[in-house]
Amino acid sequence: MKLDETEMKILRELQKDGRVSRRVLADRIDVSTPTVSSKIEKLENMGIIEGFTVEIDHRKLGFQKYFFKVEGEGKTEEEIRDIFTEFERFRKIEKLEGEGYLITFYVSEFSELDKATEYLEKKDGFKIKDVWRAQDEDMKVPQIPLDEKVPLDIACYYCNKPIKGEPEKWKKDGKEHYFCCSSCEELYEEKYDRLQKRKKEMKGEKQ
Repeated sequence: MKLDETEMKILRELQKDGRVSRRVLADRIDVSTPTVSSKIEKLENMGIIEGFTVEIDHRKLGFQKYFFKVEGEGKTEEEIRDIFTEFERFRKIEKLEGEGYLITFYVSEFSELDKATEYLEKKDGFKIKDVWRAQDEDMKVPQIPLDEKVPLDIACYYCNKPIKGEPEKWKKDGKEHYFCCSSCEELYEEKYDRLQKRKKEMKGEKQ
C-alpha cells in the first residue's frame, strides 16, 4: 500500500507549516480544496496525521531550556514521575538506558536553576549526574524527506496486524476503515451490525 503523489505533496507541505489552511494548501499543490479535505481525512483515518499542534518558542517568552540527568536508586518510574510533577518547571521526563532519567525544564531566571537543583537534592534516593543548557535552541526540527517510495505501516482496524499490500476498505459513518483481508472486514462488519442492533434495542427499552 502506498500513498499517491497528491497525498505525499500534502504531507510535505504540512511538515513545513502544520497550520496552513486547506485552501492555501490546495493552491500550493494545484488541486481543489475538496480534494485536499478528502485526502487529509484519509490520512487522519489511516493514523498518518494525528493532529495539528502549535509550537511555542519559549525563548521569546524569556525562558531558557535546561536538562538534568539524574538517577533514582530504588525508585519506580511512577514514583519518579510523581516527584517531578510537584515542581512546575519540570516539563518532561524520559527514561534512559540503565537507571538514568533525562529531565527537561525551563527557567526564566538563573535563581530558578538553583531552586530546581536544591529541590532534587532534598529528595531521598536521587543523584544528579549532570546538568546543562540546551545548545540547539536555534535549530529547526529536521524535516523527513518524503517520496512515493516511503513504506506505510498501517494496522488492520480489526486484528491490529500490519497491512501488507493493498488493504480492504470499508466506509461507514463518513470514515474509512482499513483491513488486512476480507475476513477481518467481514468480522468487523458483523461486530458493527451487532453493536448497532444492540443500541436500537437499548433505545427501545428506554422509550
